[in-house]
Amino acid sequence: MDKHEAMIAYLQQCPTVHDNPTYFNFAEGEDNTKQLVVLGNDKSVAKPYIDGSVLRKYTLTIIDYRSVVYQALVNAVGYPNENVEELQDVQSLIDWVEEQNELGNYPDFGDSCIVDKIESLSDTPKLNGVDHSTTPNLAKYSISIQVTYLDKSKMIWNG
Repeated sequence: MDKHEAMIAYLQQCPTVHDNPTYFNFAEGEDNTKQLVVLGNDKSVAKPYIDGSVLRKYTLTIIDYRSVVYQALVNAVGYPNENVEELQDVQSLIDWVEEQNELGNYPDFGDSCIVDKIESLSDTPKLNGVDHSTTPNLAKYSISIQVTYLDKSKMIWNG
């Protein structure tokens, strides 16, 4: 099973991903556009077992572009701050992943893999900066998601 395709299909179940343009490993920065970026898996975290199975981690980072409004925080009713609302919308993906993990709803990595958990590697989205070359200016948020799974493809016995 291709892990990238499995993660794309899995994340498409999340409303904030499904309802917005999503790209794999590249994207033009546009408001409400998401980019799924595969990070190299760290070989040092691959833990082999005596039966030939290996504990592995798959990491994917989601870049989320959001328009930026330059306004002071206002506490008056009827004057929401768009930047706060945008951050809360990006945060909803982290909350969705946490909920799916609690429910045991994992990506399908195929018959030779047993997914143990899926988690965001941070509690809140990371603000990577603001692109001032676009109109409107775009904030670039990132969320890294990691799947821990047991790879049984080279298992020599089942006992």
